[in-house]
Amino acid sequence: MVFSKKLTAEEFNPEVIMNSGQVFRMKRETKGADGMPDTYSACSGDNDVYFYLNKEKDTWDFACEENQWDFWQNYFDFKTDYIKYNNLIRKSDDKFLKEALMDSFGMRILRQDLWEVFISYVISQNNNIPKIKKSIQCLCDRYSDGIHFPKAEVLAYIPESELMDGTALGYRADYIIGIAKQVVEESLDIEKISMQPYDKAMESLLKIKGIGPKVANCIMLYGFHFMESYPIDTWMKKIIAEDYSNYSKNDYLEYINENYSGFQGYVQQLQFYHKRNK
Repeated sequence: MVFSKKLTAEEFNPEVIMNSGQVFRMKRETKGADGMPDTYSACSGDNDVYFYLNKEKDTWDFACEENQWDFWQNYFDFKTDYIKYNNLIRKSDDKFLKEALMDSFGMRILRQDLWEVFISYVISQNNNIPKIKKSIQCLCDRYSDGIHFPKAEVLAYIPESELMDGTALGYRADYIIGIAKQVVEESLDIEKISMQPYDKAMESLLKIKGIGPKVANCIMLYGFHFMESYPIDTWMKKIIAEDYSNYSKNDYLEYINENYSGFQGYVQQLQFYHKRNK
């Protein structure tokens, strides 16, 4: 079925979202020509969607199974008013952030499938986006149907040498197998962790082998949707050093937490996207 939603360019831009480092399996399927729109796709868990801007109706049209539409509305976080965040940023004195906002109209923080986002960010550590995408697609091709992410009960029983072979996972293969086994054995309940208070959820994540502070913050923001999470990777360190050089790292984080409380993670995504574009 096709579901239509009225969204302005400030509210929704898949090009910005899919190139912001938060998602690895959203892509542009076809480049529009002769008046036809660009077509995009996303896959998360067992759910698939194709979507495009319907210029005749001035709506975004989403093609998916009827019973999946609620999932996708939640996935794209359509209930959150991001323009409210944008208006607060516009009132700030932060020149870099205001430039980032202008460059990143249509950004949203996705609510991704918990299992998939968990493993995707274990793969992301000390890695770059093209390699992360390649590794994830390799797992989908080998251990699923080429489209959907492989289940924990599949990844738990793959020999480590096999999982490392040709996937570019390296040492991360051990972490993935270990986490998958804990999920299968029910000693790790990702959904339960996601429902804990922020500090407790972070504490729970950091106890898991293969998850450090950066990966934990990514899972907290992109999977658990704790908007106060502010992942710091190489790009963010570069931003702090070059664009907020008057601050120490701790003072900078204090500034972010004080001025953008409740949507720090959204601020991070705007900054990350803008800096990479520059």
